[in-house]
Amino acid sequence: MSTAFDHLQTFLLIIFFVYFCFSIFFKFVEMKANTLMNELIIALVSGIAIVLCMTFPITFSTGYSLNFLQIPLIIGALYGGRRVTVFLTVILVTYRLFLNSPDTDTTLLIYCLLLVSLWYIIPLFNKAVTMRMKVFLALLASFFGLFSRITKFVLLMPENITMDYFIIYIASFIIQPIGILFFVVFNENSRRNAILSKVIRKFEKLKTVSELAASISHEVRNPLTVTRGFIQLLRDPNLTEEEKKLYINFSMEALDKAEATITDYLTFAKPSLDHVERLDLKKELDYIANIINPFAEINNVMIECQNDMNIYITGGKQQFHQCLINLIKNGIESMPDGGKMHIHLQKINEKAVITVTDTGMGMTDEQMEQLGTPYYTTKVKGTGLGTMVMYNSVKAMQGEIKVESEVGRGTRFSLFFPVTEH
Repeated sequence: MSTAFDHLQTFLLIIFFVYFCFSIFFKFVEMKANTLMNELIIALVSGIAIVLCMTFPITFSTGYSLNFLQIPLIIGALYGGRRVTVFLTVILVTYRLFLNSPDTDTTLLIYCLLLVSLWYIIPLFNKAVTMRMKVFLALLASFFGLFSRITKFVLLMPENITMDYFIIYIASFIIQPIGILFFVVFNENSRRNAILSKVIRKFEKLKTVSELAASISHEVRNPLTVTRGFIQLLRDPNLTEEEKKLYINFSMEALDKAEATITDYLTFAKPSLDHVERLDLKKELDYIANIINPFAEINNVMIECQNDMNIYITGGKQQFHQCLINLIKNGIESMPDGGKMHIHLQKINEKAVITVTDTGMGMTDEQMEQLGTPYYTTKVKGTGLGTMVMYNSVKAMQGEIKVESEVGRGTRFSLFFPVTEH
């Protein structure tokens, strides 16, 4: 009893090995390798399983032995194709000769019959679209395998047919189809999940491109339409010099807006750092505070800056300025009735941490999850490009952003950058 249990454990380990290898194959390898490489991997996995099944059969006290080598043989044939089927049959017969097993001639006849049946089932299996059809063909192949074994003993060795052998083959009729059914269902699910993941990623990219295209076309078309209108007005010979200057200024402002939108888009599309240098964060934050302070005063926002430490990071100065200015500007605009903004610089665990806290409207959890995604903004007239640029610039500088917010109480952005020694 203990020996039979040990053999059963070995059989289950072999089945787990085959299933695990096929699952890894369908999930990570099949889509990336060519047809020949896929066939080689399937032949290798199935061949090893066949050898293991023949090396460690389940032996009963009556002297009869049972192995389930047809399970990896049929699975490898259905998913590998005709060439793999021939290769696995050759491995099976060759290894049987190596083991000096009796009745090699009859065994060769059995698997030649099975090879012929698989030769016609494999194309149908590959063309099958539904899971039900694939399961039916796999069970049909399993039936042909069991039928070929029964044919061997009924026609060639009828004297060996006893009640014990009858019980063993009843067990084969139950276990082998269930094993093949298990493999086909789980392998097809793994295969379809891998295909579905690839399709979803493709559609996500297309969706991103379409949203960006809609955003860019809308934001660029408006200033160009304004510019065209003022240029048409300049054709009027009765315009005064003051009116001409006014129209030209309006046109230039509209073109500057279009240029800024395109620049933001290009920065998002290629968040690389053209000029990398060592940045003194104290000095850079003072510079940014001086730039943004007039805008804050107009909006009745008081900025408190706490940056007494000299901390250095590596990055692009222009991208860093653009990132912080966009972040602070968004915070100011979130306080339409005025408020306070606190900018704090500190060093935590070899990371430079810049915290920007406002007392604005705050955001919900759903809004925070959408931050940095294309065409998403919480502002009425925003495009979402500024936030995308900020996230991509920080990422290009090997940093990260964490956001904490509460509706009605404000938002805190924490920017983490690797520290560079002075």
